[in-house]
Amino acid sequence: MKTLTVTDAALERIKKYLSPDKQVVLDFDDGVGPFSAIGNCNLDANYRLIFVNKDVDLPDFDEKVSSNIGDIYIKSEPYANIQFENQMELRFDPKHFTMPLVSPTKILTDNVEVVDISEPLKGEYTGTHDC
Repeated sequence: MKTLTVTDAALERIKKYLSPDKQVVLDFDDGVGPFSAIGNCNLDANYRLIFVNKDVDLPDFDEKVSSNIGDIYIKSEPYANIQFENQMELRFDPKHFTMPLVSPTKILTDNVEVVDISEPLKGEYTGTHDC
């Protein structure tokens, strides 16, 4: 089973987005799913932590990852999560104001973007995000 630990510093950074009315998605922008039109803040592997209303159906995000902030959903396709190891950690780097996603063996990305979608999702999401 895959797990993701959100460090205390990263939790402090994202706690304003946590809500019982939201589900959490860790999206790799591979062009699949309703979030691929959001865009990218850098040229690294583009991972986004997306907070979206619980009633939104997200069939592309069909694998559940256990975390200390609750279940987080990812895509199970090999091309979308092949680098996602069984134990991952989301950190906050206050010097660079970034949120690296790391495993025991590597840094998967230097910065996970944060997206909060409060309005109902109809089709692809094209709003702004927090880099």
